[in-house]
Amino acid sequence: MDGREESLGAAPGEPPRRGPGRAPRQPRDVVSDERIAAEREGNDREFTEDREMTEDERLELFRDSLIQSVLPDLPAMPGFHVFWATTTNARDSISWRIRIGYRPIRAEDCPGWQGVTISSGEYAGVIAVNEMLAMRIPLSLYNRYMREVHHNMPLAEQEKIRAQIRNVSNDAARRGSKVTEGDGMAELGRRVAPPPEFVQ
Repeated sequence: MDGREESLGAAPGEPPRRGPGRAPRQPRDVVSDERIAAEREGNDREFTEDREMTEDERLELFRDSLIQSVLPDLPAMPGFHVFWATTTNARDSISWRIRIGYRPIRAEDCPGWQGVTISSGEYAGVIAVNEMLAMRIPLSLYNRYMREVHHNMPLAEQEKIRAQIRNVSNDAARRGSKVTEGDGMAELGRRVAPPPEFVQ
């Protein structure tokens, strides 16, 4: 036999009979669908296997992500704090930053940065990378903002908590009960020295 299907004698009009042990022939469209599904499964498996990374490779990728920076470091400017500001945050907009004393850094302020400036529009000539604008603020004003946000405001919040605790304690005492404070509560509201000023 040459491997081809062999028709056994059949009555006229009947489908040809197959030899013993042979499966009936499937319709052509079923075979095509099965072949396509098998090819897709093979391609998906190869694609997944190609993309699979070892744990060592993933660890190396993670390490790289910790040290890589998308934005270049801005040069130090004596008397100023410099940073990158986003143009996409409606709550912390560039116009708000300008109102409170920040100024965009222009190419003439940083020799050698002419290649990363905005060419047209409201911020033409300003150093930018994608949606980030370079900005600066006088150190004296920057230090006042940092002291307010990171020293004065947290102390004020702590004092509010202390006042609430006093009120709860007083209410409890009037009812003949006592409030026991957990560790750290006694430290709330305690005056501490402000942090040193940021200098360059």
